[in-house]
Amino acid sequence: MLSKKTKVKYGVKKKKSKYPKITIQIFDKWCKRCNICVDLCSHRVLALDENGFPVAVKPIECNRCDTCVLRCPDFAIAITGGEKES
Repeated sequence: MLSKKTKVKYGVKKKKSKYPKITIQIFDKWCKRCNICVDLCSHRVLALDENGFPVAVKPIECNRCDTCVLRCPDFAIAITGGEKES
């Protein structure tokens, strides 16, 4: 039986993703479904669901330009994590 120290030393390490973890939150109660965020997203991260609300379809491709956050008239989008694009 191996000790905990040995297991940690020789255990299989998880590979870290090269992409930063980005969380895109869309507050449905604040959103008026104007679709500005979907139209302005350069990487097509946002799309519309069946009710017309924006949804983050491909959050891993978000480059954190914050265009959707800055242009949202209702402040219904928040992006956390990753580094902002310069």
